[in-house]
Amino acid sequence: MPTQATDKEHFSTIQPHPDAPYLHLLQEVDFQPILIMGDHRSGTTFLYKLLAETDCFSFVNPYHIIKYNELLYNRLQKTEHQAQQNVNELFQTLGLKNRLIDKVAVTARLPEEYGFILENAGKPNYICPESLSNFRELCQKIQFISPQQQSLLLKNPWDFANFRYIKSALPTAKFIFIHRQPIHVINSQLKASLSMLSTRNDYIAAISQQYAQLYEHPWRLLYRRLRNSLFFQRSLQTATRGVTQALDYFIENIDSLPKTDYICVRYEELSQEPEKVVSSVLNFLELQPKSPLAYDMLVESRPLRLLPAVARNYDKLRQELQTYFDYFGYQA
Repeated sequence: MPTQATDKEHFSTIQPHPDAPYLHLLQEVDFQPILIMGDHRSGTTFLYKLLAETDCFSFVNPYHIIKYNELLYNRLQKTEHQAQQNVNELFQTLGLKNRLIDKVAVTARLPEEYGFILENAGKPNYICPESLSNFRELCQKIQFISPQQQSLLLKNPWDFANFRYIKSALPTAKFIFIHRQPIHVINSQLKASLSMLSTRNDYIAAISQQYAQLYEHPWRLLYRRLRNSLFFQRSLQTATRGVTQALDYFIENIDSLPKTDYICVRYEELSQEPEKVVSSVLNFLELQPKSPLAYDMLVESRPLRLLPAVARNYDKLRQELQTYFDYFGYQA
């Protein structure tokens, strides 16, 4: 039986901010972020992982999140490999093989969301005036410790309905939007929420201080569980409202972006023809894959299973979401 590691052990195991003496090295580090934009459970991780496998990009991973305050220190002191190995050993100690919510295999190199770095720093988990300097720093850190020829690829679903601000704050940013049939997004969001509340997800606890702290407060956790189980219809309504608001934002604001700065793909096409979609994204970015991809090994087909409440309300949800079905060309 795996030994449990404490949450405090998940984060930097040496002095709190060993990178502090080296932050001045970031002043001249430039970056041009490429952001994967999509709602939670719309396929952002799938696309992120496929693009990362081309070896064209640097990206955020669990090592960067867990060891964020020592990334520069580890690179300059040549302890980076050992620190990455420590993260892998942590996952092994916790008995982790995948993220549980989506069966994606867990390693220190797994593409992850930058929102966790912002959140762990006590900032909002999306890009805004309060977190912008933190976001710039994390981009500069990752660019500094990555091969210079690699583009910086990022994703964070909390920023999906935020691209106008991001473009104003980071004018060189480019965007890859991914869309998925909205009822399937809602269904997947609810399943992930139920999974994370029913059983502690040690992987999420390792990269999210906020989630780890939830399990340190039994009464707050119990309240969240009861609210989800007793008022699931309300959770369904909340998820539906969140998805519609995000899609409204996209439809109302997408024309504010220069057409040369974004591309749109669909999760369903990515699942069926991953090579075609990845090639279209790389062509948009004017990049060539540096590593051949074995798509049959990377793509794992998973059957769609609707939650009973979603299945019962499917026709009603379809009516509420008809505008988005029509806009994105979904038939069912």
